[in-house]
Amino acid sequence: MRKFEFNKNINCFGELSDSELENEFLQKNMKKTINSIKIISILLGVLNTLFLIPDYFFVESLDSFAIICSIRVFFVFIIVLLTIFVNKITSHKTLFYVITAYEVVCIISFIFVFYRYESPDYLIQSFGVMVIITGIFMVPNRLINKIAVSIIIIIFFNFMSIYYIDNISMKELSAVIVYLLIILILSSINSFRDDYYKRVHYVYNKELIRLSTTDTLTGVYNRAKFNQEFKRNIDYAKRYGTPLSLIIIDFDDFKRINDNYGHLAGDGVIIQFVEIVNKNIRVIDIFARWGGEEFVLLLPNTDLNQGMATAERLRCSIEKYVFENADKITCSFGVAQYSEDDDMESLLHKADKMLYEVKGKGKNGVRGYVEEKSL
Repeated sequence: MRKFEFNKNINCFGELSDSELENEFLQKNMKKTINSIKIISILLGVLNTLFLIPDYFFVESLDSFAIICSIRVFFVFIIVLLTIFVNKITSHKTLFYVITAYEVVCIISFIFVFYRYESPDYLIQSFGVMVIITGIFMVPNRLINKIAVSIIIIIFFNFMSIYYIDNISMKELSAVIVYLLIILILSSINSFRDDYYKRVHYVYNKELIRLSTTDTLTGVYNRAKFNQEFKRNIDYAKRYGTPLSLIIIDFDDFKRINDNYGHLAGDGVIIQFVEIVNKNIRVIDIFARWGGEEFVLLLPNTDLNQGMATAERLRCSIEKYVFENADKITCSFGVAQYSEDDDMESLLHKADKMLYEVKGKGKNGVRGYVEEKSL
């Protein structure tokens, strides 16, 4: 497995530097993220309701307390809407926009409640800000969004405190700002580590899956993975009656290449051959290295004539191609179409039989199997 390098693969915000891979990671974790958001949002809703206890003791005016209660209820209503609406979100980008907007609403509601206190206690309110920052980092979101929202609430809270609260000493102000920044830094570090290890785990698992399912030289499927896809496609063809064709491809006189030019040149020929095939097949086609210089190609929704046409196109492309460090290269092709009595072994046997007929009659050709007769 290739080494995972921090500076190369993950940026300072705990995101994969490869944007395509990052989007793939986030999209794959959408369901888990949504479930986490639901649970955490409900917990924050309960916490928001519990804030009514200090509100009751510190707000002297019943009118102000009634307004604060209304704000708390509105916040719970927003949470309910979020838990319902979040299920309909299909894009992780949209999800993060919604979460960030939700957090901004949380800040606005906190600030509005702060206004309603007749004589707010700066130190006590700062504990509320710490709780909000902790909550912000609990909710799944991009780290940069979490930091930005947290900085906004720190700045607004302290500006408001300076403007609305009398007799705040510089010592108190400095201490609160330092403590809030410490909470922000510690939360950021914890969030970064969590994001980092989730992505490392994802990338390593992806790499392990790739290594376990692909041929190390060519990057195409290996035999084990092909067998899985082969069985799945046979089951599909049997269930829905769709055509399915198999092509076995073998190099002609490949030993000559290794003997004359060496095994490294032989590997180079195989790599170039795979590139030719990949350029001439569909996305749905399944191409794999069967062993040595023998390859298999499975063609879903393809009958025998179409399969033979594909094989002939590949044969011509290979014959015309000028390979590096090698003489002229040709391949032989055996083609068979799935019938309702076939299984994996019988279909392979049919295609393999056609391949050996081509080999016995001059090589560099295509033959297709039809009811024990060859075309």
